[in-house]
Parts: sequence; C-alpha cells; structure tokens
Amino acid sequence: MVEAFSKVSEASKLLLEKGLGPSTGVESLGMVGHALGVDRAYIFENRTAQTYGRFVTDLRYAWAEPPTASALANPVLRAFSFRDFAPGWVDMLEAGMVVACPTRDAPPMMRDLLERQGTQSILLCPINPSRQQWWGVAVFEDCRIARAWKPEEVSLLKSLARAVAASVRHGQMRSSLDQVRNSLRAAVGRTPASGH
Repeated sequence: MVEAFSKVSEASKLLLEKGLGPSTGVESLGMVGHALGVDRAYIFENRTAQTYGRFVTDLRYAWAEPPTASALANPVLRAFSFRDFAPGWVDMLEAGMVVACPTRDAPPMMRDLLERQGTQSILLCPINPSRQQWWGVAVFEDCRIARAWKPEEVSLLKSLARAVAASVRHGQMRSSLDQVRNSLRAAVGRTPASGH
C-alpha cells in the first residue's frame, strides 16, 4: 500500500506541474491503477449537452492494465447519461460521496453496462474543483474479482480525485487570467497614443 500512496503523490505532482491533459491524465491513472492492482481507471467529465440541455458525462481519459481492453472505444461512454443508468449514484456523487460496489449490486442499467465490459466491481469518486462545481468522476474497476474496496483504496482514489480537481481549478484560473490579459491588450491597443 505504501507504493500506492507514493504513486498518488507522484500523480498529484505531475497533474499540478503539467496540468490535466491526455498524456498526464492517462499517466496519472496508470501510476495509481497499477499500484492498486486494478484493471481499469478513468476520468469522466460532466457537461451539459447542446441538444436539449441535458446533463451528460464524457469519458475523457482511460487507462487499462494489459490485457484488459480499454473502454475508450466504447461509444456508450461518450455523452453518457449517467443519471439514466444510475440515478442514485449521481445523487451520491453530486453530494460529494464515494460509490463502491460489486457489479452485481449496481442499478440494473449500470449493472448491464458493467457486465458487458467485464467489470466485477467499481469504485467512483467525485471530482470537485470547488464546493459549487461537480466537474466529473474518477473511477477504478476490477475485472477479475468482486472486490470489497478497502478504506485505504477509497482514500487513494479520493486523493487522486482531489489532485485532478486541483489541476482543473488551476487550468480554469489560467484560462480566466488569459482572458483578462487578452481583454487588457485589446483595450490598450484601442487607446490613442499620448501626444506628450
């Protein structure tokens, strides 16, 4: 377990130094997932769909321990209506709670999806860059056994989710600062030069 805590620390440092992106997201998931002995790890991002303003969740980053198949190719996990598949889980995640269970105990539609992917147990943790923003979900899956998730494993996923949240928050702040900088440049560019 010491190695897993060390890997969460490395992943946190990577995310804070380089930001959340395709390579850092996958690398972070792989570090922690491999150390914990899980088969798959994901980061999902929430958004409101253009059509009908519906809340959906997109699979953004995924890691799988070979020979386990990655879920990136699964079209169901793009613009995924999480609330349709597991409304109680969405309520828990929105409230900042962790969801951990064997696939057999999942809500019916979610259980069907997990069984088709070969998932035996799942652990989900919300990613909250601020108290008011439920940005997404960090997920670990075990495809070999119906794992009873240990408190240390839950703690590790929470730590990874906090690191992702901090990286998202920093990215949002950088974006806001860039917008202010660009607005100031545009305003200065429109100001007539002084004749003194």
